[in-house]
Amino acid sequence: MKVDIRIALPADYKLITKVGHDTFYETWKDVNTPADMAVYLKKAFDPKVILSDLENPANTFLIASIGNEVIGYAKIRRDRTYDEFKGEPAIEIERIYVFNKYQRQKAGQLLMDECLRISNEENFTWLWLGVNIDNHKAINFYKKYEFVIFGEKGFQLGDAVDTDYLMKKKIG
Repeated sequence: MKVDIRIALPADYKLITKVGHDTFYETWKDVNTPADMAVYLKKAFDPKVILSDLENPANTFLIASIGNEVIGYAKIRRDRTYDEFKGEPAIEIERIYVFNKYQRQKAGQLLMDECLRISNEENFTWLWLGVNIDNHKAINFYKKYEFVIFGEKGFQLGDAVDTDYLMKKKIG
């Protein structure tokens, strides 16, 4: 089965909302309280927020699909940075979400490859992201792309505060 990647349009906001909500829930439901999950999911995947993000030129959303079925997406943003980058141009991968049953289809790899292509094409020096410190599968995936840990940050999920590693990769 061939995975296709395309840039999302504002008209895709309901699709992105559902896939984001469902993939996040699938991944984190077993390690968070139902109350914390409900608060986070309602805020992070509010259709109005997703539509606003899609309309913001600082963001690019990439949709992964097999045929007519959307199996995941990525979001990159150009409006956040860290002192770590000393003013050099940096772009963030805010999300790469793929449904568990499709992770062996290389959708994450294709989404990452497209994020790298865009980052190079736009002449960024750094590509960076945050990843939960307990998400070993994702951390190992990023390390295969030569991302390295450069710090930590808090991630608010309802009343809970999780810890994310900050990872970076020099590009270009």
